[in-house]
Amino acid sequence: MTTLPDTPVATTGSDPRASAAQAIRLVAGREITTRAKTKSFVVSTALLMIVIVAGSIIINLFSGGDDVEKVAVVGQPAAVTESIVSVGEASGTTIATEPADTVEQARDRVNSGDVKAALVPGETPGSYVIITKDSLEPAVEGPIRTAVSQANLSAALAERGVDAATLPTVDISVSQTEPDNPDEGQRLLIAMVGVVLLVTAIMMGGTMVAVGVVEEKTSRVVELLLATIKPLHLLWGKIIGIGVVALGQVVLLGATALIAGTATGILTLPGAAIGMFAAVIAWFLLGFLFFSSLYAATGAIVSRQEELNSSSAPLTFLAVAVLYSGIFGVQAMDSTLIEVLSWIPPFSAALMPMRIATGDTDAVQIIVTFGLMGAACAAATWIAARIYQRSILRTGSRIGWGEVLKLAR
Repeated sequence: MTTLPDTPVATTGSDPRASAAQAIRLVAGREITTRAKTKSFVVSTALLMIVIVAGSIIINLFSGGDDVEKVAVVGQPAAVTESIVSVGEASGTTIATEPADTVEQARDRVNSGDVKAALVPGETPGSYVIITKDSLEPAVEGPIRTAVSQANLSAALAERGVDAATLPTVDISVSQTEPDNPDEGQRLLIAMVGVVLLVTAIMMGGTMVAVGVVEEKTSRVVELLLATIKPLHLLWGKIIGIGVVALGQVVLLGATALIAGTATGILTLPGAAIGMFAAVIAWFLLGFLFFSSLYAATGAIVSRQEELNSSSAPLTFLAVAVLYSGIFGVQAMDSTLIEVLSWIPPFSAALMPMRIATGDTDAVQIIVTFGLMGAACAAATWIAARIYQRSILRTGSRIGWGEVLKLAR
């Protein structure tokens, strides 16, 4: 194994901080120009934009309007049919009644799927039969039974000379302990899609950082670069440059999704959508900094591309765990596990945007978790910088994890 000096000579200048900033800016500009102009990046971004627009159009076509449950009615007064509709509306089910001439006709319409059910007279006076092809949902059966019961009760009272309208009514009101949040569904959708997009971008961007480090190391280009700039400046320039490319792609795809969603009517609250998207971006910056720094360190400890997958496997496993915590956590935001994970970096980068969307958090948790994630990023970059500076010029066999831990001290 060959070991070269850890820190080569830096460019001289009257202001060291200015020269450091210039070096980082030059490296970042090189990464941005190189990565953004690659054919694979341009094609993949264009394809994703097309998929987003096409998906918005398809979702809008297949989700237009509320589902209407059709019920055929044979020989019933208008009061019954009107009552079925009104009771269904009160219970949150849209029901449309359609007249049928005979029981056989109503049965045929049920069998053909033209209507969900049919209400027909029974064999005995005052009895009724609900015809259905298979089991009937309570949301449809309930309004039919209630409407028929109300009609029979009104008829029985009328026979005894009692007007049902004169009977006292019971006033029942509903008091909610938590107010409705009509924006929650759309905000959660934005957060969930954003989290999947961001974690994917983090994994791809982090891998790009690691691959770039290994390529420069195996081609010996890094030795030429480090003749003029410090290893830390090269590391930061690479992270910032690739980070700008990944962020630009995320912003472009997110803007495409917001515009397509608003144009097709899927998103009816563009203001809330933009605010939620901004929150996702803020967490993305921390998540990308955390993972890309560690990916750069994994690239520095190997000398060949073939060794990169095995060295970065633990980090990839962690990134996948973060992704799945966001995907499956949306189904159980109130669970103890998700609440605990939302405090722990880097899981908070995926879970906190969704908790913000659902309103299951407060300002204190947002500030504290953001600070904890920032502290985790600072620790990750410090560790990665030490590993990178001490191993970027080392060639030969892969550095073992025991030695990596020593380098990080």
